[in-house]
Amino acid sequence: MPGSPRTRPAKPALSRESIVAAALDLVDEFGSDAVTMRRVANAVDTAPASLYVYVADRRELMALAHDLAVADVALPADADGDWRTRLELLVKRVVDALAAHGDIAAVGLRDLMAGPNSLRIIEEILRLLRAGGVADEARAWAVDLFGQYIASSALEESSHRARQAGQPSDALAARLDAVYTTLPVEDYPAIRALAPLLTSGDATSRAAWKLRVLIDGILAQS
Repeated sequence: MPGSPRTRPAKPALSRESIVAAALDLVDEFGSDAVTMRRVANAVDTAPASLYVYVADRRELMALAHDLAVADVALPADADGDWRTRLELLVKRVVDALAAHGDIAAVGLRDLMAGPNSLRIIEEILRLLRAGGVADEARAWAVDLFGQYIASSALEESSHRARQAGQPSDALAARLDAVYTTLPVEDYPAIRALAPLLTSGDATSRAAWKLRVLIDGILAQS
């Protein structure tokens, strides 16, 4: 009989993993702010109340989705270079992993609850900084700086990818340049003087420069 329990496809087993994966898929499609418990429940074909068996609330669910986004980040090996080269490579891999999932990096800025995948990355950052001779207190505080850099860079990269899908990659720079070069020089002399440089360089070069400055600053304070 059509639609009977005997012929209807079995629902996939509900699990913490399937719920978190569904939340991350929704971030990819709609953005993190649009992810609600009801929307996730619909995605996994269950009632919203059923989700609370596996997660405490939306806050925990989004933190788990953020952690899932970096699950496949590979830690650099010794063959990849010295401690600094490996640190820069690791940070870039984390940025790329987060940027691949819309604005999930915003969760890390607003409400970080480090899961096992994020903790694995934090542990490696601390280990590499120790290899570079960075003092314990500086290493401990530097983790916050790296977290902020990673989140902001991932959001910037994600926005850049979205813009590329609908317009030339240099469109934003052109618009900013048009604004900067038409400002009254008497009110904004510094911006007008540096206008050609403010929009110069590609995203990769600018990101690499920021990371070098961050690491140099940590080393200078250690």
